[in-house]
Amino acid sequence: MIFGAALWGTAGIAQELGAPTAAPPAVAAVRTVCGGAVLLLVALVANGRAGLIDTLRRGWGGCLVAAGAMAVFQVGYLGAVRSVGVAIGVLVAIGSAPAWAGLYDALRGRFPGWRWLLATILAIVAAGLLLLPTGTHEIAPVGIALALTAGLAFATYAVSSKHLLDRGAAGIPVIAIAIFGSGLLLSPALWLNDLGWLATSEGALAAAWLALIAIGASYVAFVWGLARLSAPVVTTLTLTEPLVAALLAVVLLAERLSGLPLVGAVLLVVGLLLVSIRPPSDATAVPPIRV
Repeated sequence: MIFGAALWGTAGIAQELGAPTAAPPAVAAVRTVCGGAVLLLVALVANGRAGLIDTLRRGWGGCLVAAGAMAVFQVGYLGAVRSVGVAIGVLVAIGSAPAWAGLYDALRGRFPGWRWLLATILAIVAAGLLLLPTGTHEIAPVGIALALTAGLAFATYAVSSKHLLDRGAAGIPVIAIAIFGSGLLLSPALWLNDLGWLATSEGALAAAWLALIAIGASYVAFVWGLARLSAPVVTTLTLTEPLVAALLAVVLLAERLSGLPLVGAVLLVVGLLLVSIRPPSDATAVPPIRV
C-alpha cells in the first residue's frame, strides 16, 4: 500500500518536468487511457475475459461510479499541482481523502476507529501547516478547490472499489475497469488540447512513467491493500504520496518546505505510523484476496 502511494507521489513531478506546458486534462487522459489499457491486459492475463465480465455483473453501477470518480480525481489532482505546486497540491488532494472516506463510513453508521480519527486530525493540522505561504507559490483558491475536489473523488473511488471487492469481484479487473473507464470519459481532452508535448523525448518519457509506473504498478499495489483494509485506513496510508511528492518537489523543482510546513510533513509521518501498525487482532482478520 505504502509502496504504491510512493509511486503516486511521482505523478505531479513527472507532469511538471516532462510536460510543463500540457493541459492537465490532456495529461490525465493520456495517463488513464494508456495506463488503463495496460491494466486491462494484466486483468485478461490474470483473470481472463470472464473476470472482467464477472466484475461488471457484480456491480456495473459501482464500476461506473469508480470510473467517474477516478476521472474527476485525475483532472483535479493534476490541475491542483499545476495551480499551487506539487507539494501543496498533492498534500491537500490526498490529505483530505481520509476525512471524506471516514465521513462516508460515518454516514453508513460505522465509526472508522480511533487510529483513523487521530491520524486524520494530524493530517488536517499538517495540511494547515503545509498551506502556510513559503514564498514559492501563491496559494490560489481555485487550486485548493481543485485539490479538495480531487480528495473527495479519490475517497469516492476507494469506497466504490472496496464495495465491489467486498461483493467478491477480483481486484485487478476492478482497478482496470475503473482506470480505463475514466480514460474513456476523459478522452475528449485528447482532441480539445494540444498533444505536441508527446512528440518530445521528455513528454514521451513522462507519459510512459505516468501510465506504466504511476498507474500500472502503483494501482496493483493499491488494490492489494484495498482488499485487506478499510477504505478510511487505505486512504490514510496514501498520505505517503504527499510526503514523497513534497520531498521530490524540494529536490527537483526547488520548492521550499521548511519551518512550520516541515513540521506538517513530520505530522504526516506520525499519522502514517498510527494506521500502518495494526493490532494483532486486526492482522489476523485479513480476508483472502482475489487479484
